[in-house]
Amino acid sequence: MKNIFILIATTITLFSCKKDLNNTGTEYANEMYHSEAYEPLSQIVDEKNADYNSNPNNPYKMNMRKPVTNTLKISKFNFNFGNSGVVIPATYHIDKDSFQLSGRTLKNPLKLKSTFLSDSVALLEQGKVLYTNFCKHCHGENGQGDGEVGKIYKGVPSYSKGSVKMDTEGHIWHTITFGRNRMWSHASQINPEDRWKIVLYVQTLQNQE
Repeated sequence: MKNIFILIATTITLFSCKKDLNNTGTEYANEMYHSEAYEPLSQIVDEKNADYNSNPNNPYKMNMRKPVTNTLKISKFNFNFGNSGVVIPATYHIDKDSFQLSGRTLKNPLKLKSTFLSDSVALLEQGKVLYTNFCKHCHGENGQGDGEVGKIYKGVPSYSKGSVKMDTEGHIWHTITFGRNRMWSHASQINPEDRWKIVLYVQTLQNQE
């Protein structure tokens, strides 16, 4: 009797092994292993269509949700600042490795926009707020590289000393956009116009005694 059970178990084991990799065999609650995939670029809402592919849980049964408001696309540049008529030059397509070229060619378009002193003061204040939010933790309140993170993450330079003091507005914008040395790119966090506001404020820190 024992041998019969062994024979049956061996037979079941041998016939359960199949070479077809697409056949998963018998599964319990297979919906948990193989979820229904929605094709983001194939929106077919007609349920009578054999290729029906639509997510009923999203607005308008969309498969691909719209980005969150104010989401920034990496390398997406705003070529016109609001209604100011200030157009950003084509040199924004400078390669990430062309640090020196950015320094020579890129000019802050906000300086053209701020024709009145009150505008300049407002932009500088906005730049300070942005600097506090995104830069102070490494570069420090006065740009001396002594922020709380900078004390641990060594190598953060002072804005008012050495070669960094001589960096132009184009150099600074390039660094924020693409990163440099130990600093990573902030392009996905800060839109182009706000980067120029930070540049305005950083240049005041460069001129400290």
